[in-house]
Amino acid sequence: MICNKICLSSCIEFDCRDDCCRFGVDIPVEEYTDLISNNLATSNEFTGPGIDENCAVYYRTRVGQRGCVFLLPQRGCRLHGTGHKPCICQSFPRTFEEAETAYQEGYLPCFNQINEKGVV
Repeated sequence: MICNKICLSSCIEFDCRDDCCRFGVDIPVEEYTDLISNNLATSNEFTGPGIDENCAVYYRTRVGQRGCVFLLPQRGCRLHGTGHKPCICQSFPRTFEEAETAYQEGYLPCFNQINEKGVV
C-alpha cells in the first residue's frame, strides 16, 4: 500500500510527547491483516471491525493509558522501523491545514517546530 504524505521531518527529530497517537487510528482490513500475519500485532490490540461512511471495513487501534497500544514505554511507535506502520500513521498530517488544526486542538505539539523550519 502506497502512503501519500506531505514533506515533514520525522517526528523522531522533535521533542515528541506522543500526543498525535493518543487517540488510536482506524486502519483498513489489509493493514490489520498484514500486522497480524507478520506477528507485529494481535487482534486484542484492535477494536472492530467497523464500517465507515463509504462502507469500507476498518479496525481501530486500541488506546491504553498513554494512547495507542503501539506506543513504546519511553517514546515512539513499536511499528516505526518494521516497514508495516499503518499509512495513516505515516501520512498524518496530510496537509498544512490539517497540521495547523491538530496543533490548535492540542495534539500536534511539533507543528511550531516544523512550521518554523519551513518544512511544511
